[in-house]
Amino acid sequence: MSIKKLSRKIASAVLSAAIAAGIMMSAPAASAAQVTPSGYITVHQEFVAANSEAIEALAQGMRNRQTEININRYHIPASDARLLFEAVTNIYPELFYVEQGFSYYTTTYNGVKCIYSIVLDYTYTAAEVSTMMEEFDEKSDYYLSKIEPGMSDFEKALILHDELILNSSYLLEGSTYSLMVDGTGKCEDYSKAYAFLLAQAGVKCELILSPKEDENDTDGMSHQWVKVCIDGTYYHVDPTWDDPTVEDAYYYQYNSGETRPNTHSGLVYHTFFLVSDSLIGSTALGTPHTGYTSFYPSPTTYDNAMFRNVKSKFCYVDGSLYAFKYNDNDYSSSLVRYNYANDAAETVKSFNYYWSAPGGGFWTGCFSGLEYLDGKFYFNSPVTVNTYDMASDTVSIFAENLSDKQIYGINIINRDLYAYTASTPNELLDSVYAGHIDEPLPPLEAGDADGNGRVDIRDTTMIQRYTAFIVQFDSRQLAAADVNGDGTVNVADATAIQKQIAKVNTAI
Repeated sequence: MSIKKLSRKIASAVLSAAIAAGIMMSAPAASAAQVTPSGYITVHQEFVAANSEAIEALAQGMRNRQTEININRYHIPASDARLLFEAVTNIYPELFYVEQGFSYYTTTYNGVKCIYSIVLDYTYTAAEVSTMMEEFDEKSDYYLSKIEPGMSDFEKALILHDELILNSSYLLEGSTYSLMVDGTGKCEDYSKAYAFLLAQAGVKCELILSPKEDENDTDGMSHQWVKVCIDGTYYHVDPTWDDPTVEDAYYYQYNSGETRPNTHSGLVYHTFFLVSDSLIGSTALGTPHTGYTSFYPSPTTYDNAMFRNVKSKFCYVDGSLYAFKYNDNDYSSSLVRYNYANDAAETVKSFNYYWSAPGGGFWTGCFSGLEYLDGKFYFNSPVTVNTYDMASDTVSIFAENLSDKQIYGINIINRDLYAYTASTPNELLDSVYAGHIDEPLPPLEAGDADGNGRVDIRDTTMIQRYTAFIVQFDSRQLAAADVNGDGTVNVADATAIQKQIAKVNTAI
């Protein structure tokens, strides 16, 4: 994460000649794209607050692909060159096409060596950037489509955290672009992509950098993460370390030297979501986070929250959060409705799922991934992928016999459902295609309780059988059978259908 600095010294006479010769060249701006709104992402907060105009000028020059950007008027000390560059490229993650290496010209102002201009290179051509920004915006629109009106900052931060991690996997190389578009990257790419999405959703954050200056630096981590603002208070979120694929990456890339296959995980950790300064700096969560400075303190508000032990994605459905929760008392699993305001989990449906371990016994924990689409929850047992219709309280098998291994999570990509299998939860996961989810059927006509395309006396009979617990209705049938719209299917709806039939017959 450290940036190599190259300083160019020139005399004032030479500098004037260079200006006269037109040394500063610019290229046409890239195509219009989403830009991080000002004030939503910060890093090195005190420096940023004192040098906001210079940062904005440099950012605009980068968008215009200027190879040399004059910032002489802002009198930035040359000793702050690294801070300035880090500020711009972190506050505006969409500037992924700017090369990390840079140089600068200096001049003297009031006896202080200051930056006259920044000299930059760009990783891609203007045409390439235009295409890449379209892809970048398209993927960010996908993530932001998960944000619904009325969501709180907590809900926005949680949903974006889960979606980004579920669709990403850790690699030692990458960029904010590759993390967003291809789903691969390293820690700074996770944090910048997450910060960008938070900003677009109207949530402020601070990017936290822990550089390792040299081999003797025992405090720096060569790591980057985020502090997210929830109700005016900032909390640590490390999306990289909440991605289960990091464990695979460290083994395959660091220990074996091999390149880890690009596979996602069907689970999402919440170990490092909304963590306090004291907790993230301790050994309670594993390796402490060290070697960083932060402008905003993080209290212990959420340190003991239930969500910290949840491994499934949280789904936002009709104003509520749902997840799979492990039950310590009987080792079972439950689909729960979660209220973060009082950290309470209401059980919606219980399941006796146990992931067997080699040699006997079973793994402690719940490894059911969770998705929601078209009115149904999708989740996995150890050997099947299931659906759950909450309205009719119906569980059905979506796919089975996918592998001779157990299933540890799921993911839906473009209506294709994938299961992730392994012999144990500590192994590299295999991605297995489980099936395509068909487009939802159109709603049934009001009164068409049996779904045959007509409203007749058979629908009243079907409703009577439903109220007698003889048959179950799916969500489409429930909506059609609730003729009077009171939210309950009962004999009053059957009577309404009979009256409707009688009117039609009388008219005939």
